[in-house]
Amino acid sequence: MSEDSAKLSPEQSFLATASHEIRTPLNGILGTVSLLLETNLSPAQREYADAIQNSGERLLDLLNNVLDFARLDSGSIALSNETFRPSALAREVVELLSPKAHMRGLDIALRCRIDRALTLRGDAGKTRQILFNLVGNAIKFTETGGILIDLIYEDGQLILDIYDTGPGITERGQADLFKAFQQVSHEDAQKDGGVGLGLAIVKRICDALGGEISVTSALGVGTRFRVQVPFAQEANCLDYAANDPIEGRIALVGLPTASTLSVGEALVRAGATVINVMPPEAALSVDAQLILASADLPRATLQVLCKSAPILIVLRQEDRSEMPRFRQMGASGWLVRPLRAASVVNRAGLAISGETDQPEETTPEGEGRILIADDNPINTLIAQRALESSGFTVTVATTGREALDAVEQISPDLILMDLRMPIMDGFEATRRLRTAGVKTPVIAVSAEINPEIERRARSAGADGVASKPLEAEALRQLAFKWVGLQSQAGAA
Repeated sequence: MSEDSAKLSPEQSFLATASHEIRTPLNGILGTVSLLLETNLSPAQREYADAIQNSGERLLDLLNNVLDFARLDSGSIALSNETFRPSALAREVVELLSPKAHMRGLDIALRCRIDRALTLRGDAGKTRQILFNLVGNAIKFTETGGILIDLIYEDGQLILDIYDTGPGITERGQADLFKAFQQVSHEDAQKDGGVGLGLAIVKRICDALGGEISVTSALGVGTRFRVQVPFAQEANCLDYAANDPIEGRIALVGLPTASTLSVGEALVRAGATVINVMPPEAALSVDAQLILASADLPRATLQVLCKSAPILIVLRQEDRSEMPRFRQMGASGWLVRPLRAASVVNRAGLAISGETDQPEETTPEGEGRILIADDNPINTLIAQRALESSGFTVTVATTGREALDAVEQISPDLILMDLRMPIMDGFEATRRLRTAGVKTPVIAVSAEINPEIERRARSAGADGVASKPLEAEALRQLAFKWVGLQSQAGAA
């Protein structure tokens, strides 16, 4: 019995074990479908594959919600006390959920209205769970438009505002929204798997943290969930380096609404004057030192804009292969949605000064070595195919012991460490790597992610935590991010 199961009642231990055994083949189904959808399928085949994926995701949501609710229903909730940067926490959630949002054609962005160096003390894991559930819920029920996450800290409270452009909720629906096993409508039950536990879980966690959650909504306009949780402020993070200030006028052209608000906040805080230009053609009459333009603008419009001022193209991570085309037009570089405030300010400053950041300008090609430690052959097959198709070299280990041996032999640039393996689990393997002085980034991977598992993984030395199933594109972006960080550290 694992350490996590030992903390549960016999009934909850059975539920945890049973749900894990169900998740394992389900993760294989979802991962395989994500690869299948990247192949050339007929319209009918794509429709069938989409149906499998949608049904599988609903079942996975159901399992996760039932287990989370069982844990919370057991009595008191244990709280951790740690320091964390809320801007980094929120950014991780947005980046993790962005592939799902982009797949649905939605914009997703974080507007950081606090100092990015702000450091708080409290339960970061449960705060992340609240935000993950609410943002995931917004993506699920929003058909068009986007999701914006606002981050505020005032009067000793961290405030999370999650805006969506969904259908809205009636006043009667809002009254029962946070009750377990309640749905606003039959259509919502179909989207949510018919259980209605997600918001009830968020409410219980908020109560345990001494905070509160509220909702404001208008039919046909959208919804805002507001979470307010008291956190004590610590001395700001010492290893955080702020960007140099920016001077000049920056025009935003054709960006989605959420991204416009996000990037505008970051640039104004850095000292720039920001102009949101509508329609795009009006940018030609604006005296701007830099233009940030959407990759979705017509080609002719982009060609003209590239001749008027330095321009950064704003595109999705999935569309970075298109950048050579924009470079031929004369673009100075790119920014990837969801936009990071630090990257926006840094790249904008370089573009205005006429400098370039060459490593960021290259089309991503996997050149690193990645070790996958996982005892499930379907999971490893999916991950291996997804990563090798992007140029990475992949080695597979089926136990923690094999993973330790592989690290000595190949010196990987990234380790994807499953937490539940025979002989030696991922917690112990990660701990031994760190004790031996191995600095390679380790991403802990588990079918069951909750604040306690995340805390244990990070305590063992994991740099990040990812939840199965990892879709092919999300897995690639995770690899690009961490292998890139490792190569930059090696070159420094």
